[in-house]
Amino acid sequence: MYKKAEDKAKKAVDKAREQAEKIVAEIRDMQIDAQLKEHKWIEAKKSLDDALPQLTEKTPEKAHPKRKKEVSFQPGDDVKLTSLDQQGTIVEKVNDSTYLVQIGIMKMKVKSSDMQLLKKKKQEYAEPLATVKGSGYHVRPELDLRGERYEDALHRLEKYLDDAMLAGYQRVSIIHGKGTGALRNGVVDYLKNNRAVTGFRSGAAGEGGSGVTVVDLK
Repeated sequence: MYKKAEDKAKKAVDKAREQAEKIVAEIRDMQIDAQLKEHKWIEAKKSLDDALPQLTEKTPEKAHPKRKKEVSFQPGDDVKLTSLDQQGTIVEKVNDSTYLVQIGIMKMKVKSSDMQLLKKKKQEYAEPLATVKGSGYHVRPELDLRGERYEDALHRLEKYLDDAMLAGYQRVSIIHGKGTGALRNGVVDYLKNNRAVTGFRSGAAGEGGSGVTVVDLK
């Protein structure tokens, strides 16, 4: 009797799955907004659930199957919808037991009990912004900004001071030239607000005079 009930259940499930797959194929062929056909997904899933009859108690050796280990799902995981035999990707967590899953062009809410984990989301690791290389790490003790546009010059200055600090320099020279003084003033204003700078001055006669600013670093 148990074998007959099992055979009957299998036939019912196969029939429901065939109907569900037919609906899936139909929706994909139409290639329209998934939301317009979402109710068909729900109907297909319900037909599968309804097709599972309550079987009689199994034999003693199978009466107490081992409890499945709970799986933790998160957005980005690839999963399989066991009742629909379809693969998808989790978009977001709706609540403790329900997730929004992307299946092809469609999105639908799925219970965690109806999902099987296929592949965890790949972890992303941020690379370090900088690494201390030690004294003299391919950074010159001076930066020449002559001929640079104002904005580009300040951007280069910012990066250069970071590199100089990593290289272990305690003093560097910024060559901005004399000209109209606009670039020099911009450099001075930037140095005043840079926490890595402990002091600065115009270059001496043998250092380039007012066309150079000598900077002391921490």
